[in-house]
Amino acid sequence: MDAEREDRDDNQGARRARPDRSRAFEIVVGASAILVSVVSLVVAMSANRTQERMLAASIWPSLIAGTSNVTADGLPQISLDLLNRGTGPARVRWAQVLYDGTPVRDSRELMARCCGLEQPVEDYRLISSGIQHRVIGADEWVALLRVPQPQTPWAPWGALDRERHKIELRACYCSVLDDCWLLDSARDEPEPVARCPAAPAVLWNG
Repeated sequence: MDAEREDRDDNQGARRARPDRSRAFEIVVGASAILVSVVSLVVAMSANRTQERMLAASIWPSLIAGTSNVTADGLPQISLDLLNRGTGPARVRWAQVLYDGTPVRDSRELMARCCGLEQPVEDYRLISSGIQHRVIGADEWVALLRVPQPQTPWAPWGALDRERHKIELRACYCSVLDDCWLLDSARDEPEPVARCPAAPAVLWNG
């Protein structure tokens, strides 16, 4: 009798052990599935961020401003230029040209302030252009101001050559993805911003 009772107890214990092992196996399988799902999600998010960075890099605009007093052919000419050295177009929201910290509206006002020019600019071979709300393509070069040296002596040209380093360009521009930057020619690099601030009261119109 005792032996039979012991056999029944052993059989009942074995039956109880089998469900316990089955539940443990199910828990392990379920946990593994959750782990695989989490890893897959992390990998997908990382790949998405990588694609976003690659897209942003492929359409990244970068504006720089520069000035010179001679052309590529070696002819005397004062230039104020804007270049997009990036890989994508730059959408200019607004732009300012300042002389000695004061914004000027156009080339005539600039020449009057910096160089004592009182006669109309149209009397001289002066070329200028505005860039408000303009799209500047990758590697595009914009001539904001070009003043060739006249054959006869002209005092404003010499004054502009001396004062051109006091001319500063400020602008806000964005990529096609609406990533935006503030350009200040007095600084080394454009500053990333969440969005362009409101346009100043005085803007450059060429």
